[in-house]
Amino acid sequence: MKKIHDSDQIHHWIEKGKIRDCFSTPNFNFLLYQYEKGEQITSPDNPLKEILFVLKGTIRIYGIRHNGTISPVNQQNAPIIIGDIEFVKQGNPSFYTEAVTEVTCVALPIAPYEQQLHTDIRFLHVLLHSYAEKLQLFALVDVPAETIQERVLLYLKYKNPTHELKGIEAAVLQLRCSRRQLQRALQKLCMEGKIIKIGKGQYRLSNSDDRQSVSDFTSGC
Repeated sequence: MKKIHDSDQIHHWIEKGKIRDCFSTPNFNFLLYQYEKGEQITSPDNPLKEILFVLKGTIRIYGIRHNGTISPVNQQNAPIIIGDIEFVKQGNPSFYTEAVTEVTCVALPIAPYEQQLHTDIRFLHVLLHSYAEKLQLFALVDVPAETIQERVLLYLKYKNPTHELKGIEAAVLQLRCSRRQLQRALQKLCMEGKIIKIGKGQYRLSNSDDRQSVSDFTSGC
């Protein structure tokens, strides 16, 4: 992990991510971190001392079973918050988080501002929005569905603001199915005209003319 000390770069990323809009409290001192591809961001054996606002890159979330094998949980693109759940439950991260690509994030140390954060209404609204996004993903992919096709359609319709699926590997983790199952489902949905292939490993809901713009952190403010 590389800490960026250049004040201009820190300001650039804070402005780019509209980070200050997530807080009612002024004058927080933020940090800027960069992680290389394959670098570990969080782990259950290390307490997370910051709230991390991931503004660039893709992260993979996973657990490790007792026999040493990896248990995939999810893969997500920026923007995403890391440390929201840990901030509330005051514990170590439940899962490992790894940088799939180069990742840039603005970090807010918790200890110096803990009292202010617990009374910052705007920040607490952002946390609620982050929790809702994560719960919605698990609820949608775990909802009883007769086929993988139905699960894909639920994901595209309700979870993804652009109604698009970008990347087979990420979708396999998010939808909890095998690569072969997903490819068969996508092929069938394309044949039925329910989704459209827009690129390699990229699909869009065919009736998604009312697509919304990608949400950011401030949508929870």
